[in-house]
Amino acid sequence: MKPKKTDTILIFCAHSDDEVIGMGGTIAKLTTEGKKVITIIFTYGEKSTPHLKEEVTLKQRLIETKTVDKLLKKKSIFLGLKEANLEKQIHELKIKEKVKILIKKFNPKQIYTLSSTDPHKDHRLVNKIIMEIVEELDYKHDLLIFEVWNVVNEPHPRIYSDISPYFKIKLEALKLFKSQRHYIYPLWLSVYFKARLNGFKNKNKYSEMFYKLR
Repeated sequence: MKPKKTDTILIFCAHSDDEVIGMGGTIAKLTTEGKKVITIIFTYGEKSTPHLKEEVTLKQRLIETKTVDKLLKKKSIFLGLKEANLEKQIHELKIKEKVKILIKKFNPKQIYTLSSTDPHKDHRLVNKIIMEIVEELDYKHDLLIFEVWNVVNEPHPRIYSDISPYFKIKLEALKLFKSQRHYIYPLWLSVYFKARLNGFKNKNKYSEMFYKLR
């Protein structure tokens, strides 16, 4: 009897902490359920700590990402883009073609990506690229959007993921991004409030919310 094939989930984000802020509890839930979760990260985020040299920040973020991957039992793949002139690099380095290869290789049952209404321009650009790619590939499976810095809602149906047993793991994962504490720590109240509000709407303690595009 052949072993059951594990479903693969792909998450596309601009920076290595985006997916933990937006859906860290759901990632822990998915991997606990036996799903294979792979994060495709567009940039190293080397400019995120201005008082340190970029190469120092880059090394720190790589180490932090590996530590978070171990905690959440997932895998990360960096596309290796620098934070400056992102759109130009996407064209010159043929990033769309590379992403298409990854989607064909892993044949994910679900794809998650950033929101088109996120205030961060890199987040919006990643959304734009992934939306173009799934259309060009005629991707048929689930496509979902998660939020990071959003203040404006997406005009799509909402679904909720009960992360009550995994909320502490999400917070633990966020703490591991020590180089980003000046960004992440101010988000703690927002992360808690959103989880409680979504939990109230979902009739549980803590939930994460997603927009379902298909």
